[in-house]
Amino acid sequence: MLKLKDISAELNSVELLARVERVIISTGSNGSNYMIVHLADSTGRVEARKWIVTDQDREIIKPNTYIYFRDIVPNEFRGILQLKINDYEIWDEEKVTQKGFKNADFFVVAPVNIEKQYANLMELLEQVSNPTFKALTIGLIKKYEKEFLVYPAAMSIHHNVTGGLFWHSYTLVKNCLAIKENYLYADIDWDLLICGAILHDIGKIIELNDQTASDYSLEGKLLGHISIGNAELYKLAEELDLAKDELGNQNPDLTLLQHMILASHGKKEYGSPTEPNIIEAVILSTFDNLDARIFKINEELGKVEHNAWSGRIPSEEGKMYLKHFKK
Repeated sequence: MLKLKDISAELNSVELLARVERVIISTGSNGSNYMIVHLADSTGRVEARKWIVTDQDREIIKPNTYIYFRDIVPNEFRGILQLKINDYEIWDEEKVTQKGFKNADFFVVAPVNIEKQYANLMELLEQVSNPTFKALTIGLIKKYEKEFLVYPAAMSIHHNVTGGLFWHSYTLVKNCLAIKENYLYADIDWDLLICGAILHDIGKIIELNDQTASDYSLEGKLLGHISIGNAELYKLAEELDLAKDELGNQNPDLTLLQHMILASHGKKEYGSPTEPNIIEAVILSTFDNLDARIFKINEELGKVEHNAWSGRIPSEEGKMYLKHFKK
């Protein structure tokens, strides 16, 4: 039975067991419905199409089901591999286990040593000198430690892999530290920048329905991760008696850390309730956008051959990119 990375358009048909990540019902030019099934295993992802959709298909092909194909047909559309679904079976977890598979065989995992890098992060946070930044950042990370280390960073846009939230967040921290020596002349609060980088997406733990990120939670759909993260930060500040002073004035350090979350998308049209008004928020939003773009473009380039063009990428304004370099 092949893994997704081993499938090519040159094969006539393949035997495959994969996990369903997402299902989309779309309408063709002839007015008939067809099904787009996003499949995943530990080696990658691929889209499959079922051109004739029945009521039973709609009922049983759902996210996080295991789907077995005895003879799924690979083909290529505009340079990108697609699979054509003929017949299939839905396997339950018991049958998957009986066949010698485990849960980890069906999830793409962040290519980093999370345990080691998390230890490095906590050592770094212990060195933060600002007591408010330190207490709130460590407190919020510890509160959601289990989820923070395994959740993806999104459903599909970027770092949508197991451990993707930590991977993305810690990458921003390392990127911020990498430029520190070059900008020693600048009035930058590096403690604020590091803590903001770690916390900017913490709301995704509540925004996504679970570790598989097959859907958004109700809070995610109605509030969004930025608002959720801001609220979680303020709630913890109140619990730790760090929200206000004895006169009832809000702690300015809390306000600065809230701004890092609220301005992390850079522009209001990109989802930020407010735009960066401090230099640290400018740096964070820049690195956040850069890391997301690099991940997504690279992911799409991974679907095509050397010297071929990617498909159009919606998050890149529909642009296509050339895969001119191969490691």
